[in-house]
Amino acid sequence: MLTTEKLTTTDVKKINKNRVFRLIHFSGKVARQEISDALRLSLPTVNQNLKYLFNEDLIEYAGNFESTGGRKAQVIMVKGSSKLAISVNITANEIVAYLVDLRGVVIDEIKLSVNIVNNDFEADIASLVNNLISKNNIIKENVLGVGITVPGIFDNDNKIILSAPTMGLKNYEVKNLTKNIDFKTIVVNDAKAYAFANYWKNKQREAAGLITVRNFDEKKLMDNDFSSIYLMLNEGVGGAFIDGETIRKGIHNRAGEFGHMTIYPGGEKCYCGKRGCYESYVSARVLSTKLGVSLDTFFRKLKEHDREYSKVFDKYLDDLAVGINNLFLMNDSNICLCGEVATYLKDYEEDLKRRLIDYCAFDTDASYLQFTTCSESEAKVGAAFMFLIDFIASI
Repeated sequence: MLTTEKLTTTDVKKINKNRVFRLIHFSGKVARQEISDALRLSLPTVNQNLKYLFNEDLIEYAGNFESTGGRKAQVIMVKGSSKLAISVNITANEIVAYLVDLRGVVIDEIKLSVNIVNNDFEADIASLVNNLISKNNIIKENVLGVGITVPGIFDNDNKIILSAPTMGLKNYEVKNLTKNIDFKTIVVNDAKAYAFANYWKNKQREAAGLITVRNFDEKKLMDNDFSSIYLMLNEGVGGAFIDGETIRKGIHNRAGEFGHMTIYPGGEKCYCGKRGCYESYVSARVLSTKLGVSLDTFFRKLKEHDREYSKVFDKYLDDLAVGINNLFLMNDSNICLCGEVATYLKDYEEDLKRRLIDYCAFDTDASYLQFTTCSESEAKVGAAFMFLIDFIASI
């Protein structure tokens, strides 16, 4: 959005309108004067943009802030119901549709238990979408789109799901998932969608703390140069490299398949059929399924200094550090740990960072390592967030 090229008056107005809306959106709630101070815009310019956004039904005035001695300032917020998006997440045994408003808040969800393997499930997707819209009395024109997530690998054009082993799909045409849906659609790898949700929520929470002249950094809001790796640690291991607001695809649309880099040639067999994959050593299965316990039980035992669990975890952290260090050296960017396992690892951050410092060939304090603040429930609607980001960019 920010540029050094010569801009016309129309360009400047459009840019300022977007700046104002982004600030309101990612702040959660903000006062008129705070917008003026943070963006260094005159109050008349701010008021002009607020009038336009209000007339477009994109913002609302939600009462007043507490008085600081003078007149109470109005609370300005994005009007969540003005635009919505839907995320449909497909797994081997379940389809879940989430309705998300423009603020990124999940309004409602509908679940359907279904055995995907060898069953015709495509009509169920459209049915869930339509039921969600009907149940909440949503005006169809306000729906930005429907994002569908699949735990699989896609071809370069995103038209074929080459493989989704847990769902029994191979060389499956993506259009079969969307043919019955009357809205704009995208179909994306689930780990990439989850990573995008983590990006969105991290940015939202960071921006909420920036609304002072002293701390405000608009670059963080505009995202032109922002990039980070999101490493998802769930039953599977994947993620994404996000540049600005774009997920890097790679030559074959496989960027972010971090779980299948080899860290032990000839090692343990991976779900993909190869041996020694990163996923075989750092997925949730290593700490739960293989031991026949839940993650809660594993980390409880660990805190009780159980010798067997401590030994397993020591190797787990070492293997995790090897992969993170490789990603850091290849990309020289921040790395954010996400997913179910990451919520437990936060307590062991210093231990993990010490291992990263030992492995790295260059001087580092491992401050590039971050932990997501996104909850598991928030992460599940990343496909919907993709539509929201596109809409925000168009304002």
